[in-house]
Amino acid sequence: MVEKLLNIVKNKLFRVILGIICIVVVVLVVYFPNYAKLKRLKGENRRLVLENEKLIEEINDYEEKMKRLGKDPFLYEKIAREDLGAAKDNEIVIDIER
Repeated sequence: MVEKLLNIVKNKLFRVILGIICIVVVVLVVYFPNYAKLKRLKGENRRLVLENEKLIEEINDYEEKMKRLGKDPFLYEKIAREDLGAAKDNEIVIDIER
């Protein structure tokens, strides 16, 4: 009788362990692909946030340059001389090619 009782307990324990293993396998199959996708998307989001911050800094730099352009007459002269090759009256321009 005791041997039969122990056999029933072992059989029941085996079923419980097998059931837990099956549940764990099902949970992994269902949730692991979503977890991997979530991790990949978080990495991409982090990259895009850094790129966005870099672009905001660049925009602020350009806005500052635009403000200076409106107020600084020497900047107009510099642009005219370097980019357009303009010269003042009675000034000789010597263009040396490199």
